[in-house]
Amino acid sequence: MGQLELVAAYVAGGLMLGGGIFLALFGSLPEWTEGWMLRPIVNLTPMVARLLGGVAIFLGGSILALDVSTLVPEFTGGILVVAAIAAYVIAAGLFTFSTWLSRRPAA
Repeated sequence: MGQLELVAAYVAGGLMLGGGIFLALFGSLPEWTEGWMLRPIVNLTPMVARLLGGVAIFLGGSILALDVSTLVPEFTGGILVVAAIAAYVIAAGLFTFSTWLSRRPAA
């Protein structure tokens, strides 16, 4: 990986972490994102928005862990790669659950 890719990955991971923290704290998306960013989400509740924040936090952490794994010794890098894969799987599960939660009928 070249230096440009490392910097781009740091920026992407940092933006995802920041956006995820915003969603987790406030529980709502900004109004300008609601039309085009919520394709699989039908009913955006505060709980669904917080789950999407968790997805962004785990994905951002996964990107940063993969990025940092190139800078540390092999053993530590291997642990970071396994942690990044686990974070990605957790994020995929959270996204699937949040999509299901937004589409289920109201009780």
